[in-house]
Amino acid sequence: MYLARLPDKKNGRRYMIRQSYADGVCYRSRDLFDLGDDPSRFIVYPGGNSFYIDTAVEDAIADKGVPVSQDDLEPIFMPFLDPRIRRVIDGFDRKSRSSPPSDTCTPADSINLFDRCRLHYLKLGRVDHRDMGCTPDRFYSTLQDKSRDEIEYDFIAAERCLKPAELAHYTYQIFDLQRYFSEHYARNHPEGLDQDRMDRFFVKALCQLNRNETFWIGSDKEPGLRQHLVRYAIMYFDSCFPARDPFRDFLQDFMNRHRIHRPPESVQISLAESARLFGVTVDALKKMDCRALTRLYRNLALRHHPDKGGEQETFVRLTAAYHKLLKRKSRN
Repeated sequence: MYLARLPDKKNGRRYMIRQSYADGVCYRSRDLFDLGDDPSRFIVYPGGNSFYIDTAVEDAIADKGVPVSQDDLEPIFMPFLDPRIRRVIDGFDRKSRSSPPSDTCTPADSINLFDRCRLHYLKLGRVDHRDMGCTPDRFYSTLQDKSRDEIEYDFIAAERCLKPAELAHYTYQIFDLQRYFSEHYARNHPEGLDQDRMDRFFVKALCQLNRNETFWIGSDKEPGLRQHLVRYAIMYFDSCFPARDPFRDFLQDFMNRHRIHRPPESVQISLAESARLFGVTVDALKKMDCRALTRLYRNLALRHHPDKGGEQETFVRLTAAYHKLLKRKSRN
């Protein structure tokens, strides 16, 4: 279950408890309970620092065939809890706030590239397509077994941690606007690029995502720009790249490189898969020296590069395999 925040003409916003469910083809969302514009009215305070959720919520959801407990409902109502009580209980490890890790993870290749870019930036502070090809499947476990609607609300919650100065870089990187520019500084200094061109490319990328039926599978059709994409249009056009401070950039880069979660050194690409990507046998790949490997990679990279009509995923995996093999051969 999750909390959806919906626009309301009368009250400005109302809240709905929703659930993701599998229909045999994909995951969809359904409404379980309408909380109105003030979910806090369903929180009961019997005294002291204790509280519980009105049993009417449990009963109404159970009537729809979804048995729930107080532990299931607590994470949904936590943002509306009395601040004083919330400060008291925040230090405790409450199992209801996080779901246990799944034993099986969805393969990273099957997850949409836009979702992966957003998750990489929010967890690592940057989007590096070479790292994305090396990231284990478990990194994306928070995206599995969820409808598109629930995934979007999870990202809305995660994006609240972004500072105003980060918003321009965030939208620039998650929409991969760098791919439209050939300037050598496009990766690290987007503020020096032509802003009008960047605006056009952003609108193009946003419209492509809006029309991507595979990305929105399981969601109802909406006229015009989808509600979940409106926030990115606002985020992009209402933000600007901050003035560069070399010392601040150095500190930020240092912090990003020392985040808690870092991609493992061992790239999750087998030698057999590397050989398949390079179009040679495993034995031939083992005998190849660094120079021959680089020559072969450059030829294949030109063929598979997205700008040349190639597949983005194949290019990313090929580049990851190349860096892993090159590192191994250099050590030998």
